[in-house]
Amino acid sequence: MRVVVTGASSGIGRSFALAFAARGDTVVLSARDEKALAAVAREVADKGGTAVVCAADVTREPDRVRLASVATEGGAAVDVLVNNAGRGYYGAIVDVDVKELEDIFALNVIAPLRLTQLLLEPLGRARGTVLMMSSVAGVVSAPKLGAYAASKFALEAISIALRAEVAARGVRVLVVRPGPVDTPFRANAVVAQAEAGVRPKGAKVQTPDDVAELAMRALAKGRDVVETSAFVRVASFASRVTPPLFRVIAKRMAKKA
Repeated sequence: MRVVVTGASSGIGRSFALAFAARGDTVVLSARDEKALAAVAREVADKGGTAVVCAADVTREPDRVRLASVATEGGAAVDVLVNNAGRGYYGAIVDVDVKELEDIFALNVIAPLRLTQLLLEPLGRARGTVLMMSSVAGVVSAPKLGAYAASKFALEAISIALRAEVAARGVRVLVVRPGPVDTPFRANAVVAQAEAGVRPKGAKVQTPDDVAELAMRALAKGRDVVETSAFVRVASFASRVTPPLFRVIAKRMAKKA
């Protein structure tokens, strides 16, 4: 199989790369940090996979086109596109900087949409899968998470429509919704007058490997969505089924923030 992973230099993206490598797949690794990608490429080789490195900023169209070209070199089909690159944003709505929000949407929404467009034909030839890395914030918004949640809500909407539109081509769409994960995500997030992270009491912190393993199982089973923890499933259920109660909880969270 040939797999493209964005945000592959660390965290969940790296875990995906190594999981595919363990199956002997060819993994096209993309991120901005070329040195970090080279280290992951060595790990991929050690796991039995084949690494192809393409350092790129997926918010830039020339880089996206170049990544798509590298991924399909020699007319190769693409079995899986892992749209994993993303960034957090923590801050009250009144403190959100519009330019920063535009940058978040460029990475979290426009980049996966555009890469999917560029690779749809080779994905169709392989009857492949687009894996969208969403979040519990893709279905639940909370105080100080509104801007980030807006980007993930948008990604969820795109995924719902895309799934229906590409089914006839034999392309599947898998949405992955993690909760808190032990990655550099918080350290790399934009923070506007707030602490970096909203982690409810009792929420289990997963490892990147946990998330990748659950997503790989869902991929093998042809599932549409995987929520990676009990916390995510409960929060998702509560927001859909008991919204008045969830609104009360959100107001209490805002008072404590």
